[in-house]
Amino acid sequence: MLPLVVVLDFDGTITEKDIGDEVCERFADGSRGNWRDIDAAWVRGELSLPEAQRRMWALTRAERTDAVAYAKEVGQPRPGLATLIDTIEKQGGELWLASGGFDFYIDALLGEHRPRFRRTYMNTAQFVDGGIDVSFPHTALACSRCGVCKGKVCALASTVADRVIFAGDGASDRCVLTSSAEVWAVRGGLLEQAATDGRVRTFTDFAEIEI
Repeated sequence: MLPLVVVLDFDGTITEKDIGDEVCERFADGSRGNWRDIDAAWVRGELSLPEAQRRMWALTRAERTDAVAYAKEVGQPRPGLATLIDTIEKQGGELWLASGGFDFYIDALLGEHRPRFRRTYMNTAQFVDGGIDVSFPHTALACSRCGVCKGKVCALASTVADRVIFAGDGASDRCVLTSSAEVWAVRGGLLEQAATDGRVRTFTDFAEIEI
């Protein structure tokens, strides 16, 4: 057994902004619909996240180079990530990524840190004829709400590690509250607001997470 697995969300956690939302805001064609209305329907529970994302991304028009360049422009990393990774590795633990976001911007923004994530669970996107087609490959780790269920990822981590820590920020992370993981929420984020059991601790800088 590993001593520790730390599972990180990406949008709004590793980055300070939700990069998927930022890219949609920049490249969605408003004449074809309002992506924010679709996102609001997901938050209200009227759509699963994959269905909402299919509809949202169907509105976008972009080439890969432009979308990646914009993601890098707005993708400010949260402080302390390198230090957190060093601490995990020194303890013999593993760092995992569990994200409802998409590979084209996650891989680009993780940069040199990408190989240090021992497992990565994220969705995929293809750029076709000026549009963005999204897919959800992790069916075994999906639930009725999420394409990548953070609760299921943490449950999987608990089968290989003595201790599991999760850090996230938003509505797509709420399933983790059903797991036994230690939960850290970005201060002021939706995950913090959703917690009622008192075991969620908050952070702004990754250095605040107690490993």
